[in-house]
Amino acid sequence: MMRGSALLWTLVLCVVLATQSRLVFAQPQAITGTWTGTAAQNAGKSNCTVVLTITSTGGETNYPELNCGGKLKRVGSANGYVFYMETITRGGKNSGGSCINGTVTIAPAGSNLVWGWVGSYGGQVYVAWSNLVRK
Repeated sequence: MMRGSALLWTLVLCVVLATQSRLVFAQPQAITGTWTGTAAQNAGKSNCTVVLTITSTGGETNYPELNCGGKLKRVGSANGYVFYMETITRGGKNSGGSCINGTVTIAPAGSNLVWGWVGSYGGQVYVAWSNLVRK
């Protein structure tokens, strides 16, 4: 059941990203730099700030209202999307915080950046998304 639920949420996230990203198959803009926006989430806290800093090999995340953040390891790219594994390094669930490790997918959307996140903890699937602007 968990596997089917995770697959369903991954498909939902892909639809959201494709819908928000009008340039998904166009030549990707330069995504390096710092981006920010307000995230919505299927469960847990919504309307929290996402600060995403992208480098050529990875990046960092910061979620100020959740008092947590992490490191991003770039694991691939295809058709305008870039994929990362996020490891929470500050404020993680296992150390008394509220954040969990997950995957991040980003794609250019005009002058903005579509951000999608998927993770699971304790049998629950979490999905978050946002339309980020360059900071």
